[in-house]
Amino acid sequence: MDQIDDRLQSVQEDQPGAHKDRELIDNDPALLARTQVVQGAYPGQEHIRIVRPTRTSLHRVGAGLLQATDASDTSRRGFSRFTNSLKRTLIGAPIASSEADHERLTKFKALAVLSSDAISSVAYATEASLSSLALAGVAAFGLIAPIGIAIVILLTIVVISYRQTIHAYPNGGGSYIVAKDNLGTIPGLIAAASLLIDYVLTVSVSVASGVQNLASLFQPLSPYVVLIDVILVILITMVNLRGVRESGSFFAIPTYFFIVAAVFMIMLGLIKGYVFDHRPLLSAFHAYPGQPQPVASEPITLFFLLKAFAAGCSAMTGVEAISNGVPVFKKPETRNAAATLTWMAVILASLFVGITLLTMAYGIEPVANGNPTVIAQIAARVFLNGPLAFMYPLFLIGVLLILTLAANTSYADFPRLASLLARDHFLPHQ
Repeated sequence: MDQIDDRLQSVQEDQPGAHKDRELIDNDPALLARTQVVQGAYPGQEHIRIVRPTRTSLHRVGAGLLQATDASDTSRRGFSRFTNSLKRTLIGAPIASSEADHERLTKFKALAVLSSDAISSVAYATEASLSSLALAGVAAFGLIAPIGIAIVILLTIVVISYRQTIHAYPNGGGSYIVAKDNLGTIPGLIAAASLLIDYVLTVSVSVASGVQNLASLFQPLSPYVVLIDVILVILITMVNLRGVRESGSFFAIPTYFFIVAAVFMIMLGLIKGYVFDHRPLLSAFHAYPGQPQPVASEPITLFFLLKAFAAGCSAMTGVEAISNGVPVFKKPETRNAAATLTWMAVILASLFVGITLLTMAYGIEPVANGNPTVIAQIAARVFLNGPLAFMYPLFLIGVLLILTLAANTSYADFPRLASLLARDHFLPHQ
């Protein structure tokens, strides 16, 4: 009791004049009780109430000696024990708040976790722009070159802006925080709502696009793409529940495999197309065998070009993830985040330009139903009919993995943004 009185006096000295319940450290097993300051009938009158738990896992048997009770073993019996064991196996042991710093990411792992969404978008960005241009007929496909240049310029501007945001908002400066601080609450909420929707759609779009590439490789899987999508979403959810650091280790291998394989395909394809086959910079576009040539149904207007440009800007999906997730980096957070953002931008721009050049060199058109995808057609032209034919299935599997892991951006940033909104009372508190 003397210890409780001393601890209560310390709380009262730290919080003089407070008129609310003051709870001592509930998890301190030495107390076995908590205290409340209750208002009296008159102003300034207070009473001390000691609340003892009705069911505790410990009880005092002597001075400085505690003994476990039957309640401490309740969760270890029967069905509860089985469920706890299953939970530990699937999602790992709980992480104490004091160990949060150990879950922070190095630049190498952060590039895999936070950049997979942006880097993977090169697998469908060029195809998205070509699909919009197809509405104006085959002659419009040549416009992919200036559109691609404009996208790279915009990407450069956006990355420079996010580098400044990283240093200005070291606790994570997503669009919500920046817009709210500089433009007001309503613009901030518009940005937050857009991001929350985007994070949800990123999971579905990325996983579906990845499975579509798998169906391009194994045609018999086409009727089961939805089932495969669901299984992959469940798998990536379980991996994320194990913790950021562990998911970073899991995601690093397929992310870097895709980067290396894509760079190899681009270099080999450019050498093969422009050096050995002497192709022009812009070859004649040919429809995929069995597919008709697109017929012009829209004129080429400024609005039409802007729509194709906007579709191609899907290459920048997920660029904001690093500036949003500065706190997950190891110290110094801002410097590591800025360096990772720069590397991500260089890789993204290089892959996007390379894939666009290969599309122009080989005159590849998008297929109406998306099977095979544009990047699958490029891989077939580069790898098949040669000693590197084994790289074709490996590359498409790498595309599947990177697109599936791109959904991890949503798992990393959606909870963080939701937490910020709850802190500002725009979402329910936990």
